[in-house]
Formats: sequence, C-alpha cells, structure tokens
Amino acid sequence: MLINNENKTEQLAALVAQAGGARKAEQLIESVRGAAPSKSAIDRAIKGGGTEYNIKCMIDDLTIALSNLQNESGL
Repeated sequence: MLINNENKTEQLAALVAQAGGARKAEQLIESVRGAAPSKSAIDRAIKGGGTEYNIKCMIDDLTIALSNLQNESGL
C-alpha cells in the first residue's frame, strides 16, 4: 500500500507541475468541482500528507481539468 501511495503522490506532483503549480491546480480543481482543496492541502498531499482518498480525488479532478483545458485550447 505504501508503494501505491508513493506512486500516487508522484502522479499528483506531475499533474500539479503540468497545471503550473499548486495555486493553478487549486483553480483547475475548482473549475471541475465547484470547490477545491487549499494550496497548502495540495502541497501536503504532494509531500505524502493527507489520505489516499484525498490524493486520489485530487488526481482524478486534475486529470479531468487538464483534459478539459486541452480540449478548450484545441490541442
């Protein structure tokens, strides 16, 4: 389970970097959900804090948001 969690934090970190940082990731998640974790919660999750559920939700929401962003820009 720990290895899986480490992979998820790495995946989240990559998505946050793709978004342009934790603040931008927060905005993107809010665009999908109407609510978002704080920047500090995202930062903690990247460092391994938070629950597996929280990290998974952030990954799912960011994946959707980044996909929507790419579709809007025609990429």
